[in-house]
Amino acid sequence: MLQKISKDIWVVYPPAQPRFPYGNCLYVGGEAPIVIDAGAGKNALTEVIPPRVSTVLLSHSHYDHIHSTYLFPHADIMAGWQEEACYASEKNWIESNGYKNWDEMIQIARAISLIDNHPPGDVPFAPHFKPIALAGTFSDLQVLDSGALKVTILHLPGHTAGHYGFYIEAEGVLFSSDLDLVKTGPWMGDRTSDIDQLICSIKRLKEINPRIIVPSHRRVQDYDLNRQLDTFLEVVLKRQERILELLKIPHTVEQLANYHMFYTEPRIEKQMYWECMIMKTHITYSLRHGLIKEVSPGVYQRI
Repeated sequence: MLQKISKDIWVVYPPAQPRFPYGNCLYVGGEAPIVIDAGAGKNALTEVIPPRVSTVLLSHSHYDHIHSTYLFPHADIMAGWQEEACYASEKNWIESNGYKNWDEMIQIARAISLIDNHPPGDVPFAPHFKPIALAGTFSDLQVLDSGALKVTILHLPGHTAGHYGFYIEAEGVLFSSDLDLVKTGPWMGDRTSDIDQLICSIKRLKEINPRIIVPSHRRVQDYDLNRQLDTFLEVVLKRQERILELLKIPHTVEQLANYHMFYTEPRIEKQMYWECMIMKTHITYSLRHGLIKEVSPGVYQRI
């Protein structure tokens, strides 16, 4: 479904809720139309008439943002330079997403599945590596022109090292991707997730002060945006406080994951895996700031 939100700008909503494996996309019209992200699915994205699209910009390499790039064979597909290798190499994709830690975390050796191996009908394949041929990469503050509007590219790391947002300043519209203002807070389970970078990215969004934020996994947000950004970040900071409180007594990452601070009642191994990855992000932050120490291999305690 297309929703016009400003001059020459449409949100492309998926047919279901914009949750994994779906995500919202943005269409910027003009003589050289631009599509931002490709996770809304075939049914939604065909409404933008893919053969006319000049450029597809990918915010980062997670599956729910890239799976429908195949719909745009004539477009230049571009992504941030930090994650360029993830689109070409399965080895790099596995490492970036943190899958190489699977055995370490769960002590099992089996195929990783992020969702059931039966994706919705308009999602072309289950989550696993598919190479994407990039026409080029972009970097912070690069500007692309659709012929009607200019899109400024913003490096907004934290969720991943190569996570980007896109700002159409003339209309005050900012596509924030997975800085998505959901009530559960930022998803910080990537191998490159970084709390310090997240804090800086949230601060940057507040300084930009857009009129509208288009997140990947919520409807368009146009009210009290600074408060929403603060609340979004606060989820991570409160979880950090709880972890430090727990670490008055030594814990391993796996023991911390068993408190279910992200998935309230994880019942399947993939969720426990992501719980562990999120805890690793907090452990890295805590070690960097001298808040904890490793008292024995893999065991951490508050200083």
